[in-house]
Amino acid sequence: MRIRIVTFTLDVPVDDYVHHAADIAPTFRSWPGLLAKWWLGDAASGTYGGVYVFETKADADRSRRTDLFREMNSNPAFNDVTVVEYDVLDVPTAMTAPVPQDAGRAVS
Repeated sequence: MRIRIVTFTLDVPVDDYVHHAADIAPTFRSWPGLLAKWWLGDAASGTYGGVYVFETKADADRSRRTDLFREMNSNPAFNDVTVVEYDVLDVPTAMTAPVPQDAGRAVS
């Protein structure tokens, strides 16, 4: 699995951002290999963003070529955008976190 963490500060009111985020959230379902996305917000520091969980590094790489990803990097409402990615250490993670690709699947 691959994890992406995106953070930024806003140049728009938080309520406007949250409304926009809710509008575009379903679009992320079209990204092949995206297992989950968590939306982040810290009003005290003014930092917002997301944590993305991808099935593979190739899926994460492919998502960077989408309009949605490119728009995030060029949106004038977002300042100080940072994007970092990490591989997941499978063995210890399996002991401490649910495995997203198994979530919601029927057990046979």
